[in-house]
Amino acid sequence: MIDEVTDYVTKHLLLVMLVMTRLSTLLMTLPAIGTGVPKRIRALLAAILTFLIAPTVIAIDPTYAPHAVSNIDLAIMLAQEGMIGLLIGSVVQILVTGVQTAGELMTGTGGMQLGDAIDPTTEATMPTLAQLIGLLVVAVMIAGGGHRMLMGSLIDSFEALPPGRVVMHDSMMSLVMTQMGASLGAGIRVAAPVVAAMLLCNIITGLISRTLPQINVLAIGLSINAVALLAVAALSIGSAGYVFQDEFSETLSRLTEMWSQLRE
Repeated sequence: MIDEVTDYVTKHLLLVMLVMTRLSTLLMTLPAIGTGVPKRIRALLAAILTFLIAPTVIAIDPTYAPHAVSNIDLAIMLAQEGMIGLLIGSVVQILVTGVQTAGELMTGTGGMQLGDAIDPTTEATMPTLAQLIGLLVVAVMIAGGGHRMLMGSLIDSFEALPPGRVVMHDSMMSLVMTQMGASLGAGIRVAAPVVAAMLLCNIITGLISRTLPQINVLAIGLSINAVALLAVAALSIGSAGYVFQDEFSETLSRLTEMWSQLRE
C-alpha cells in the first residue's frame, strides 16, 4: 500500500506540488486559519487536504500532466497557483473586513475610540466591537459549512484553470473590486441601526442643551451615547450574522460564475 502511494505521488509530483501551493495560499488568507493557528498545524492541514484533493484534480483530466522546462518555469507556475489561492481567500477576507467596518463606525459615532486593541489579522489597532463582530461572522461561516463551500470552489477553480495552465483575466480584478464594494455596503447595513440611534441621541442632547443650558451637556451626552451604543449594539449585533451569510452566498455565486466564464 505504501509503495503504491509512493509511486502515485512520484508520478504526479509536480501536479501535487501545484495543488498544494494553491491550497496553502488559500489557507493563509482564510479567517480563523490564516491567523491564530500555529504554522506547523497549518502545514499539516495543507498536506492532508492536498492528498485528499489531488486525486479529484487528477480525475478531472487523467491524461493531463503539467511540465516545467526549467526552474524559472516552475517558479512562475508556483506563483500563478499562489495568486489563485490568494484570490479565493482574499474575497472572503475582504468580506469579513467589510463587516468589521460596522464596529468601527459604531465606535466612532458613539465616541468610544479609546477601546481599541490589536487585531491579529491586520496587526493594526481596531475597536473591540469590530473584533467582536469579526469573530461572530467567522463563527457563522464555520457553523454554516462555509469552509466546505470554499473547498468546493477551490476544486471548481482546478476545472477552470488546471494546475500549471493558469492565466490571469480581467474578471479576477473585477471580482475583487465588486467584493470591496459589496463588503463596504454590508458593513454600512450592519452599522445603520446604531448610527441612527447615535444621531437621535445627539439630537436629544442638543434639545436638552437648548432647554436647560445650566446642565453639563458634555457629561450627559457621553453617558447617553455610551448607554445607547451598548443597548442598540446588543440588540442588533445578531444582524451581522444574517448580513454576512447573505453576502457570503453572493461571494460564492460570483466565484462560481467567474469559474464558469473561464471554463468557456
